Amino acid sequence: MRKSVIAIIIIVLVVLYMSVFVVKEGERGITLRFGKVLRDDENKPLVYAPGLHFKIPFIESVKMLDARIQTMDNQADRFVTKEKKDLIVDSYIKWRISDFSRYYLATGGGERSEAGRGFRRAC
Repeated sequence: MRKSVIAIIIIVLVVLYMSVFVVKEGERGITLRFGKVLRDDENKPLVYAPGLHFKIPFIESVKMLDARIQTMDNQADRFVTKEKKDLIVDSYIKWRISDFSRYYLATGGGERSEAGRGFRRAC
C-alpha cells in the first residue's frame, strides 16, 4: 500500500514537471500539438511571451524562437571592375523576428539555417 502511494506521488510529480515550461527573456515559444502548430480563435499560431506556462505532456511540445537581434555574416565576394581592379565586398545583416508565427511557418520550423538561406538568396 505504502509503495503504491509513493509510486503514484512520483508519477504525479513527473507529469506535473513535464507539463510546465519556461520561456526565457529574449525568446518566444510556439506550441505544437502532435507536431502541428496550435492555433487560437483567429487561426493564428499561439505564441507564448516570456514567463511560466503549461502544456499537455506527451501531446504538446514547445519550439523556442530567439527574439533578440541576430547577425548573419556572409562570406566576402570578389569582383573585377572594368579597370581590372579587384573589388572585395563584405556584407552582414542584422535582423530580428517581428512576426513569430509567420517566421515559424515560413521557415518550416524556425531553424536559423533556413532563415539564412532566404537572406543569402536576397543578397
